[in-house]
Amino acid sequence: MNRRLLLLALACSLVLSGCLGGAGSGPDATATTTPDAPATTTADSTTADATTADTTATTTADTTATTAASPRPRTYDTREALADDAPFSVPEPNVSEPFAFESAVLMELPDSEYVAMAYHHVRNGTLQNVVSVRKAENESAYDLTAGNATTVGDRDARYAEEDGGGKFVWECDSYVYRVSVETFTDEVGERELREVAESVGCE
Repeated sequence: MNRRLLLLALACSLVLSGCLGGAGSGPDATATTTPDAPATTTADSTTADATTADTTATTTADTTATTAASPRPRTYDTREALADDAPFSVPEPNVSEPFAFESAVLMELPDSEYVAMAYHHVRNGTLQNVVSVRKAENESAYDLTAGNATTVGDRDARYAEEDGGGKFVWECDSYVYRVSVETFTDEVGERELREVAESVGCE
């Protein structure tokens, strides 16, 4: 009887020991499960690359459009201010009364640049007439064969009348010069306009 009880106790002890060991310190029991990170697919990568490319292309296009925008002229209140800023020498024409310097402009284009000065005749606050003097580099706006052949100083020139006024155009040292009047009047005719052109010369 005692022998049977002893065997039964021993068997029970072994069973309990096995159960406690299975719930104890194995790798499976102590491991912490980490959620899987979202996988990056080839399609996701391709979409990201395409978005980056689109953004880059848009930025480049915007920059190009801004660069290609039409340039704005720079204006000046005096001939001296224009001369200080211009990339080439600025004429100093002899324009007689009743005309007086009004304004000047400098325009820099991709393939050419020019300066222009306006001399106004103002009477009782009303603009009566304008004499303009222009010097341009790489100028293609004027037809140097239009009008009548003449000279300005010792330079070949062209003279043309149009819309009640007139202009002299000539070329000198790769620059094109133009002196014009909006309207011929008793104060300024062809002779007076020629005098203004000759005072410019090749300056």
